[in-house]
Amino acid sequence: MRPITVLSIGCLLSASSAVQAVPTTLEINDKIKPKSSDRYIRVVHKEVETGTNDLNKVRYAILEGMLTTKGFAWVYQGEGEGYILARFDYRGDTNVMRIEYDQSLVQLKYHDALGDYVCKKLVDDICYKNSRGYYNYIKNLRNSISKQLARL
Repeated sequence: MRPITVLSIGCLLSASSAVQAVPTTLEINDKIKPKSSDRYIRVVHKEVETGTNDLNKVRYAILEGMLTTKGFAWVYQGEGEGYILARFDYRGDTNVMRIEYDQSLVQLKYHDALGDYVCKKLVDDICYKNSRGYYNYIKNLRNSISKQLARL
């Protein structure tokens, strides 16, 4: 059963080239139910200002942030125009985030998951309902990227 899982993620990732990667200002829709706490959603999906206009520096800060994340490092899964895919595997569960960036913002958006990290309420690539583990691991990635951007 594991080879099917790996194959399914590979298929989903190869289909990602059609994704329009545009970081935006997070506006949480309070009418969406069920929903995790706004605090959890913000800590993962709130945009981060880059502090530079150099896209190469922004890309580098994202990659460094993936490697230096508290706990387990995130794995580079691929990229396209304006985004990098980052994968995290833990105890048989997989999470793939699309880290979108431009000259002013970086934003983490839900791309795909297997196991416990599958989003239970996804709206415009923002995960409104998931487990606390999902929000904790991705919070660490966002914080790490934010620290790297501050060093630019």
